[in-house]
Amino acid sequence: MDKLQNIRGIAFDLDGTLVDSAPGLAAAVDMALYALELPVAGEERVITWIGNGADVLMERALAWAREERATLRKTMGKPPVDEDIPAEEQVRILRKLFDRYYGEVAEEGTFLFPHVADTLGALHASGLSLGLVTNKPTPFVAPLLKSLDIAKYFSVIIGGDDVHNKKPHPEPLLLVASRLGHDAGTDAFCRRFA
Repeated sequence: MDKLQNIRGIAFDLDGTLVDSAPGLAAAVDMALYALELPVAGEERVITWIGNGADVLMERALAWAREERATLRKTMGKPPVDEDIPAEEQVRILRKLFDRYYGEVAEEGTFLFPHVADTLGALHASGLSLGLVTNKPTPFVAPLLKSLDIAKYFSVIIGGDDVHNKKPHPEPLLLVASRLGHDAGTDAFCRRFA
């Protein structure tokens, strides 16, 4: 218990810890896939791809969609059609589409988990410095936190584009501790383990 009394700051993960963002992420992934005339994946499948940032999410979505389309075309006796455009180029295009669509659906497709606002308010009122560390693309983070009415609790926000190495690499956690003005040894990090 003595160690907990020495904690001066807490950094939180966003997706899956404070919010359920799966509906919005899945909708944006499916809209991007559909725009490229690829099979849509659905929320249940997209959930399994979330957690390592938007670029990795796009790589996983594209790999699945290309395989799905190849299987479908094979059953119809047709050759694959994806070899003419390199996967890297398709991922880049898919990411641009995802960003556009996610900007449209992020707020209505993201929900606070129960008691999050009250917990953040109590921690903030107790004098703890609160930070947020997420792999979510940085341009989406502040508007989303504002729409959920929790931006006011965080003195430091680190988005996925603010660091070279995304979580689980320690770089974003060390950065948030530094910006909170603390030694990483006096901070705690809260995230989901699933």
